[in-house]
Amino acid sequence: YISRQHFTIKMIKNLYHLKTIWIVMVLSLSACALPPNQNPKRSDALPVKTKWMNDPQADLNIKQGLTAFLALDDAFLSIASRIHLIRNAKYQIDLQYYIWKDDAIGNLMLHELLDAADRGVKIRLLIDDQNGIKLDKTLRALSQHPNFDIRIFNPYKFRHLRVIDYLFRLNKINHRMHNKLLIADDAIAITGGRNISSEYFEASNYFQFSDMDILFYGSAVDHAGQSFKEFWENDLSYSTTQLIGIGQPEQLKQLREKFEQLDQTNTWTENKLESAQDFLKERLQHYPIQWAKAHFVADHPNKILGQAKDQELISFQMLKILGKPEQHMELVSAYFVPTQRGTEYLSQLSNNGIEVRVLTNSLVANDVAVVHSFYSKYRKPLLQNGVQLYEFKPNIERTKRTWYEIATGSVIPVKGKNRSSLHAKFFDVDGKVFIGSFNFDPRSAYLNTEVGLVVESDQLQNQITTLLDQHLLQVAYQLKLDSNGNIIWYEHKQNGEIVKHYRDPESTKFQRFSTKFVSYFPIEWMM
Repeated sequence: YISRQHFTIKMIKNLYHLKTIWIVMVLSLSACALPPNQNPKRSDALPVKTKWMNDPQADLNIKQGLTAFLALDDAFLSIASRIHLIRNAKYQIDLQYYIWKDDAIGNLMLHELLDAADRGVKIRLLIDDQNGIKLDKTLRALSQHPNFDIRIFNPYKFRHLRVIDYLFRLNKINHRMHNKLLIADDAIAITGGRNISSEYFEASNYFQFSDMDILFYGSAVDHAGQSFKEFWENDLSYSTTQLIGIGQPEQLKQLREKFEQLDQTNTWTENKLESAQDFLKERLQHYPIQWAKAHFVADHPNKILGQAKDQELISFQMLKILGKPEQHMELVSAYFVPTQRGTEYLSQLSNNGIEVRVLTNSLVANDVAVVHSFYSKYRKPLLQNGVQLYEFKPNIERTKRTWYEIATGSVIPVKGKNRSSLHAKFFDVDGKVFIGSFNFDPRSAYLNTEVGLVVESDQLQNQITTLLDQHLLQVAYQLKLDSNGNIIWYEHKQNGEIVKHYRDPESTKFQRFSTKFVSYFPIEWMM
């Protein structure tokens, strides 16, 4: 009897607490909309653009609508290029990123930006709120600087209890700003696949992303600047002061001390980056650089609200510029979910005699395994129709020290240095090359906003084709069908040996079962 009475009393108390929680949730959800945005709607224009090249033909080329470009497939050159732009900007630096981590590379970049702000350069930093709250303390400190303006895009209403947003605001927070863009003085820019985090620049102790960026200067930068402005002035871009509060002067002082300590610890980093700046500066000023007609393509922020028109969508823009392939198509996409429609399209191209070659992640290399569930459904149909499929290996042996190891004097564990995942997003179609943040999947097409550069250059396309020809079999498994229609993964060893795998290489039974099981869920539209 006492046990039953105790149970009854406890149940009544629990019901009371549930009622209280329910009332709190109802009150919270009644104010589920974001507060009115207090940011000014207009941005001041720059007085003049900075010249970044001494080439006497540069001005003429720009007047003719051409763009200078430099593909950045090397992690060291990519981080050095960003720092070069930050250190040499005179008026303004605009940055727009999906992820910006509180790690070695993230702090290195923020330190460089703080130094630029101290020189009088205006810094406008726009970060998607999917990045989380780990940087909030640093952002509050930087907001104390008069030349720093920081905004968060599409913020969560409940930033410290995000599960509530997932439960009640999924339709709003499921659309993210996946853009990666840096613009210096409205004149020169970098876009591509890399976020600001150590693993994107071969500086992580855990794993490394293989990625691709592109540096460009000239006509295409105008559209990049316009795209940034559309996001910066959008109602979904909230000032950090409104969203996370105003920092104190003491916090900025403490942040400076933190950056100075990092400088003292990583003295070799500075020396290494200095040599990189010299190399890049010489490359930009004195050596011939490729010029071509180029188009900056970007989603309009209206896509986040589901209100974008055709011409405001990056997919529409790319199709219009690239046209229908007539000879070949090479596609590199970290997250590749072609859907039934895309599979039929690629298959038709292949059946019409057009060479179609695709590189994506293998099951174990994919850092978002659920994506692989929906890609794997289309492997057989693609192979049956002659599409060439390659899957990136989860471990790429790197015998040389990384630039980061040399720069800092530290040693990245072999497992971390060799653990790999493909993150690049680029493809070429008959002499036109796209490099950017767009994956060949429904999420990039319909949910997230993306950016990139399309370059009309046979030379760049030939460089990429040669790069793939030389390295594909070293870094990826080659997929083929046997006589029974089953997939075989061919692994080409450095010693010339070829190993056949009859299931996803290095995967476990549980991984394969989970992949198959999840593929039956009606969520492909979210991938």
